[in-house]
Amino acid sequence: MKEISLVEVLLRGLARFAAVSGVIAFLVWITWVMLDVKNMQSGFTLP
Repeated sequence: MKEISLVEVLLRGLARFAAVSGVIAFLVWITWVMLDVKNMQSGFTLP
């Protein structure tokens, strides 16, 4: 019955989505950098 509860649930959902997407993006970046270093093409590169 509290209006705060709905907002809190939405904020928690957004925070969880941001955290998961951030972790996935970090893993993809790390994997790409490691492959780039492994191939010795241009060393560490930033997207």
